[in-house]
Amino acid sequence: MSDLIVSNKHEIIAQAMLATRGNLSKASRFDQVGLNAMALRAEVQDNPEIRARYHELLAQEMQESGLHIAERILKMAEMQEQAFGGSVMNPETGEMVEHMQDPKMAIELSKEISRLIAEGKGLNISDKSAVMLVSKEDAKEILAGFLDS
Repeated sequence: MSDLIVSNKHEIIAQAMLATRGNLSKASRFDQVGLNAMALRAEVQDNPEIRARYHELLAQEMQESGLHIAERILKMAEMQEQAFGGSVMNPETGEMVEHMQDPKMAIELSKEISRLIAEGKGLNISDKSAVMLVSKEDAKEILAGFLDS
């Protein structure tokens, strides 16, 4: 949780700023804010903790987004492995299941993985999230490819 202490009014303003990506004109239109654009600008300028809270909320959202992208990459990698064919363990039953080779699907999944990696470039992932990723099966290879690209 945050060490930053903000009033309820300032938290509402920071949340409105998050929803509008910092656009104070748009944030002023939220009923809960209760200020016009000029008054909102003055409030944010006079209270730097509002902008600090907005930046904190934005950083949290970006970290969560980065984690979601990494999870999607891992899922796509699992599906790609199945598309290559051969024996694959069913995670629900623990039994080995034979899959037919589907090269076209493997290529499409590879394209999607590349797109997700490009989307995730530049996103900061917290240390905790990175440790969780590396602990998953085959995640080391995916993460290495992600970092090298």
